[in-house]
Amino acid sequence: MLYNVNGGLNTWQDCNIAVLPYIFSLSIAYYFKLAIDIFLVYTGFEVIKVTIFLRRVKADIDAGKLASAVLYPERHATKLDHLIRIGDVIGHRDSLTQLQQKILSTAISLVYSSGEFDYTRASCKMPINQFLKFCNSKQENMYHNLLCEIEKVASKGIWLYEKKHKRLARTHWFQTIEYADGDIAFQFANKILDLIATIGPNDVERQLIKEIQYKGKYTRAIFEIISSSKTTGVTEYSIPELMKRLSLEHTRYSYGQLKLRVLEPSLQEIYDQDDAIFVQFGPTFSGRRVEELWFKVTTGEEARKLREKEPKFKFALPKEKPIEQTMA
Repeated sequence: MLYNVNGGLNTWQDCNIAVLPYIFSLSIAYYFKLAIDIFLVYTGFEVIKVTIFLRRVKADIDAGKLASAVLYPERHATKLDHLIRIGDVIGHRDSLTQLQQKILSTAISLVYSSGEFDYTRASCKMPINQFLKFCNSKQENMYHNLLCEIEKVASKGIWLYEKKHKRLARTHWFQTIEYADGDIAFQFANKILDLIATIGPNDVERQLIKEIQYKGKYTRAIFEIISSSKTTGVTEYSIPELMKRLSLEHTRYSYGQLKLRVLEPSLQEIYDQDDAIFVQFGPTFSGRRVEELWFKVTTGEEARKLREKEPKFKFALPKEKPIEQTMA
């Protein structure tokens, strides 16, 4: 059936279409994966021939390729610090300002404030005064700034791809953000709650919060290295092993370049984000050549006390290396 521009429906045989070009083509793709191409050839105002072609079209989309287009977009440099990997799930988050990182990280940490995850009560409350300190709001613009920051962080989201089930989803971090009785409450979206629920209380900071906070290209890898060192006393890595952990095994970095381009900026970012971590590290020489790099990590209140005495990280001299040693 065709619709006549003069009004009413006509059959193929008696339709008069005055405004069509010489050949009118129409393609319709049906849910059963067939496309119908209809060609109308007419003389003057009269259709003299109708040709219908059926062709099979491929409607299936490769979920892996679709996910790759999201996680590793073409024509854009992939921002590795935007990728999040938790178990079988890989995500690509929106860009976040330092303030938004702090809000999101605080809200996630509040989920486990009682020591265990409760899916039914995963609305995280924060005193409004604490939130205003985050926003650094001045009194004269307090209300405007507050609403602005809530609107901005509420708009942020993440793509999540489950490799096992080949499932790709787009979700916001927060389902709702509301204010009442002096508290601001953040209700995570269900997909985010599902993600948080897969992480143990002892791992949520390492696996998710630090994934959000750190921007440096190598910071997360350095954090993983020192995290694995904090329970083992002194941990020592050979230079080739360390380069492999940092995915730099194919580069020709000298120790000086590794220190300047990777270690120093990464450790500085870790120090800037966390005042409860204290890192001692330095090189082990064989003659004049650096063979290994050792780490000793302290966390918690003891680390805070050490940071008060020595707020900036520094490379230790060979004689300052602790005697205890555990090979990585």
